[in-house]
Amino acid sequence: MSSSSFNLPSQGAADSPGNPAGSSFQLRRRRQKFSQILFTLLLPCGDVALWIGCYFGLSNVTGSYNIITPASYLIPMAIIMGSLLMIGGYRSKTDFISLRYASEHLIACLFALFAAMIAVYFFVSFGPHATSSRAIFIASVFLFAPGSLLIRRWISFFNQGDPSNTKLLIIADEKIGPVFHKAYEASGQRQAVRYVAAQKELRGKPVAGEGTPAPFVEAAHLLPHLNRESAADYEAVVVAADLSKMDPKILHRLGVINFDEVPVYTTETFYETYWKRIPIDLIAPSWPLESEFNLVQHSVYGSIKRMLDVLTALLVLIIAAPFLVIVALAILILDGRPIFYSQPRTGLHQKIFTLFKFRTMKVGSDKGDGYTREGDVRITALGSFLRKTRLDEFPQLWNVLRGDMSMIGPRAEWTRLVEDYERQIPNYHFRHLVRPGISGWAQVNYPYGANLEDTMQKLSYDLFYIRNFSLRLDAEVLLKTLHVMSFGKGR
Repeated sequence: MSSSSFNLPSQGAADSPGNPAGSSFQLRRRRQKFSQILFTLLLPCGDVALWIGCYFGLSNVTGSYNIITPASYLIPMAIIMGSLLMIGGYRSKTDFISLRYASEHLIACLFALFAAMIAVYFFVSFGPHATSSRAIFIASVFLFAPGSLLIRRWISFFNQGDPSNTKLLIIADEKIGPVFHKAYEASGQRQAVRYVAAQKELRGKPVAGEGTPAPFVEAAHLLPHLNRESAADYEAVVVAADLSKMDPKILHRLGVINFDEVPVYTTETFYETYWKRIPIDLIAPSWPLESEFNLVQHSVYGSIKRMLDVLTALLVLIIAAPFLVIVALAILILDGRPIFYSQPRTGLHQKIFTLFKFRTMKVGSDKGDGYTREGDVRITALGSFLRKTRLDEFPQLWNVLRGDMSMIGPRAEWTRLVEDYERQIPNYHFRHLVRPGISGWAQVNYPYGANLEDTMQKLSYDLFYIRNFSLRLDAEVLLKTLHVMSFGKGR
């Protein structure tokens, strides 16, 4: 990460004939327009070609029995493309490489599948006459979904060379600025960053101590000169400062900049948008009320989620039953009894329940350190494999069926640890607003917690999950969980 010194823009400089800054701006604009044309034309055409290729290709391969009518392929195509349009599937600024978009894309295609089946087979083709093949239609959607996602990922990789979105402008004060800088350094992001001082007295002072960038200009001096052309240098403006202490004129100018196609984020919204978590060390005690946590308790998806949990748990248990018997026998032969491990955990509304897992540690290990650490000698050889592949979690499906847990949610913590956390970490109890899960947003985004600092970091992800409680987020957790299981990243 760099904190490069950028020259102050002059009003109208970018429009001056022969001016290098103006030429640079025009070059960026041309690249942006090319990128927009690429997505506006190439993606829809690619989707149309892919759908036609899937549908007619399968029809030809399987023989001539399929009855092809315009409605049988045009209506599904329109519904699928409309669904992708709603999730930003044709916007050049969408992050097509992220798992977040992948989950949205696959959900949109699944939704379109059911909507198109209703439209084609219940309305358009209703009656005694023969209709087009349902099997070919469903297979075409299942081929189209990953194919269209790969097209988007390929275009995104091709478009990554665009240098116009590489800088962040950070307005920092002495309290929030250091917290943001530390979090940004740990995030792995590597855009060029420019820090500016929220107040005049902070000019020239390192934002977070010796060796960190020092803002050499204050926001009140820079922002009035930030016109539409020069603002195009930045991907976003981040206000890592106390808004209540900022000059109203600066806030007004930030509002103008935000509506002039350059996003302006508060620290909290930047954390949520870029890092998918909540800054628990910066939020006020009133934040849970302001964020409408009560919506979680009464959401329609909450009821649907419980039904999906039961159906999924039953299905997985039936399919995995033979393999789970093999795991149980392996534990019995290699490590002896007991096969299962049980422990009191804290669940929904702080209700205590007994959690079940395959035993992965030596008998009596829970009487010592409450954390599992890298290279922990208490973990057996077989247990290490079960933990890395998450196979030790499968007995928790019984907890899901009982209603103690969900398939996806915050980690169910040991009651002994919960008592300590609630004394030391503000707002920790809000993670109990939803059922704990076998996997969750914190589990797939942050390594296994080994101290209080790790627990606070994981809580920031848990609160993000609760605030954004949805099918889309659960689908993203599922995709990341499969990734963790495939590459053995558990502990």
